[in-house]
Amino acid sequence: MNGWIFIDKPQGITSFNVIQRLRKVLKIKKIGHSGTLDPFATGILAVAVGEATKSINYFNQNKVYVFNVVFGESKDTDDITGKTIETSNIIPTKKEIDQYLIKFIGVHDQVPPNYSAVKVNGKRAYKLARNNQKFLINSKKVFIEGLKCLGSKNVNEYCFILECSSGTYVRSIARDLGKMLGTCAYVSELRRVKIGKINEKDIILLDKFEELVHIGDHFEVMHSIRDVLDD
Repeated sequence: MNGWIFIDKPQGITSFNVIQRLRKVLKIKKIGHSGTLDPFATGILAVAVGEATKSINYFNQNKVYVFNVVFGESKDTDDITGKTIETSNIIPTKKEIDQYLIKFIGVHDQVPPNYSAVKVNGKRAYKLARNNQKFLINSKKVFIEGLKCLGSKNVNEYCFILECSSGTYVRSIARDLGKMLGTCAYVSELRRVKIGKINEKDIILLDKFEELVHIGDHFEVMHSIRDVLDD
């Protein structure tokens, strides 16, 4: 078994949990993934099986996300799973939001969230954050191809679509946008809908894939290394 599987990651489990379940059902140890999704996030998780794991570093494509941002409240994790650390009565309009989105386009210096896997002096940032330790994370260069507000979900929540390079944190965009608008914000929903040429028509639910493995039909939904990397 050598190839790629594009799983629709369910909400509430880690990307590593997906790998563990696939490793168990496929009875194969050589499995890895490209581009971690946070536990609260859903959407395309690119999984390499067998010899395809050697091609993970080449699968470095732009990603597209659809996400919701709640304004007027911030969380320690910058997403819905965290503890509220600040509130504000300032809720921006779509017109005000649109004026600031242009500032993110292009090469952009971004500071990852405190709750991230970035290493600070050899230790994971999220472990330091959980232990209430003070630390600073250096900014890094990311590339934002496009960022658009699609409209409001309710009074203080807006929907966005983002196309960006690998390594971009959507939570940091929400955090920084809130600050620019004189308020605070966090990501309430996040879904990855595209990686390179792979989109939602190419994905399969994790439960469904496990069912296919049991009846031996899972090879039909696997993608060859050549197909995935044909560009």
